[in-house]
Amino acid sequence: MKIKSIFWVIFIYILLTGCADTLDDCHSDYYLEIDAPSLEKNSGYYELEFLPEYIQTFTTLRARTGNEYQKVSWVSNKEIEIAGIWTNLVNSASYTDSDGNAYTVLGIWEEFISDTITVYCGYEDMCSLRYIDSLKVIIE
Repeated sequence: MKIKSIFWVIFIYILLTGCADTLDDCHSDYYLEIDAPSLEKNSGYYELEFLPEYIQTFTTLRARTGNEYQKVSWVSNKEIEIAGIWTNLVNSASYTDSDGNAYTVLGIWEEFISDTITVYCGYEDMCSLRYIDSLKVIIE
């Protein structure tokens, strides 16, 4: 009878200690803010001028996370068909650097002039907390 009681006390102690450690590890100062550092922002929309002398116009997008070496995912609300394959306008994934910044490239074709592209970014941290942000780019 005494062995059962000791077993349960040890089991509960391990359970509580294990949970406490997990909860302590999961305090998070992480966040997600995405922007387009080289574009002007007007009324909440970034503005990208299409360069007609090129097939595509590119700009770099940045995700700030406060989390180093974190994989982040990117997707836009528009795609283009290239050789029979639908292709998203942004690269689908990148990793943050030691400063917690990740980058991707938004590539625009002429057919998107006068359109608004929404780009979404997100990641899940080690505590299973999910972060999602978006921005809008008007193509001029």
